[in-house]
Amino acid sequence: MKVTFCGAAREVTGSCHLVQTDNSRVLLDCGMFQGSAFADAKNFRDFCFDPKSIDVVVVTHAHLDHIGRLPKLVKEGFKGKIYMTPPTAKLAKLVLEDAEQVMEDEYRRNFRPKLFEREDVDRTVAKIVLADYSRRVKLDGLSFRYRDAGHILGSAFIEMDEADGPRIAFSGDLGNVPDQILKPTAQLAGQDVLIVESTYGNRLHEKMETREIELRKCITETLKQNGVLLIPAFAIERTQLLLFELNHLVENRLIPPVDIYLDSPLAIKASAVMQEFPEDYNKTALRQVAGGDDLFVFPGLHKTLSRDDSKIINEAPRPKVIIAGSGMMNGGRILHHLIRYLSDKRSTVLIIGYQADGTLGRRLYEGDKRVEVLGERVEVKAKIKAIGSYSAHADQRQIMDWIKSAEKLPSSVYCVHGDEGAAVALATRLKEDLKIPAEAPKFDETIEI
Repeated sequence: MKVTFCGAAREVTGSCHLVQTDNSRVLLDCGMFQGSAFADAKNFRDFCFDPKSIDVVVVTHAHLDHIGRLPKLVKEGFKGKIYMTPPTAKLAKLVLEDAEQVMEDEYRRNFRPKLFEREDVDRTVAKIVLADYSRRVKLDGLSFRYRDAGHILGSAFIEMDEADGPRIAFSGDLGNVPDQILKPTAQLAGQDVLIVESTYGNRLHEKMETREIELRKCITETLKQNGVLLIPAFAIERTQLLLFELNHLVENRLIPPVDIYLDSPLAIKASAVMQEFPEDYNKTALRQVAGGDDLFVFPGLHKTLSRDDSKIINEAPRPKVIIAGSGMMNGGRILHHLIRYLSDKRSTVLIIGYQADGTLGRRLYEGDKRVEVLGERVEVKAKIKAIGSYSAHADQRQIMDWIKSAEKLPSSVYCVHGDEGAAVALATRLKEDLKIPAEAPKFDETIEI
């Protein structure tokens, strides 16, 4: 068995790994590179394999950095099946359609070339085959099963076995535990080789208990200043978690009344999909639903699905809270709100997710005082705050604990889906603490198992 790292190698985005045996060529994820103009250019490069040669794609979850190049793969000749869990399939359709629409808008405004067309998305969706958690799927000389990764709705890690050969696991993205809505990450079986994410491989999150306190503080300070609280949020999982906690704060009168605008069509649609799969909720969230509580609806919430609805937010009186995509501030409706409010010292931008190198979100997080937004130079006077424990990714301690709890420790580990410093740091901890050979592979590197 050979594995080639075709993306997310010493970087966070572009997840894509090729598994080759004598009988099969299987792709684990086929994600988009994100974060900068350089990352966009990488999406247009040739794959480090012939798309026509791939037999099957096995997808871990529906985030764009894990599925965003699937239509390009299909466009360039891939003919096989694409496996996903049922929730991932529903979310993936929304995410890919949304991505194509964003590309179309960019093409019409700035003549920026499109990576794929809507027909490529439709052909991709038609290739999806559903696979439930824990059900063994047989391929040619290989088999795999999905286990719950606890990252977003439908997310999975993959345990893949070769007949009379090695067993390999791919973590995809692991959840930040405990999650308020979803079930926790399942236990890892005794695989020989583990490919594991390292997004926060060199960091620890704040304690979960401080998260709600910090959110309440941000809201109340914004209200006192008659300001605007902007929360850039990823449409899938992060937004739903935020709505869940705001539901608790509002319905228990832990914050004063305030208008809260959810300005993300994708997040609104994703929330509806999430309500279709209560069986994936943890016991606490399931009890709330059974008791008649809509987890994502509360007094004062306004959902702005259309562009006309979105424009109304501009005229809405202060104070107000605006939740909008994209989470890294490298696109989406949040950019229009940043142009309006970044230079307002009464306002606050609350960062609640990972900000990749090269993104506007990363520049704001690192303290830049002048930034460019949609071609305009904007002076940053608004407060920039961050709450790390809202991340949907496991931190270093959680990743280590997950590996340590496996039925049998893997013989070797490859750290992917992390900036070079994070991937190398996690590999070092694994070698020092667990005595497991571990490394951070480079792009297009091939290992033999």
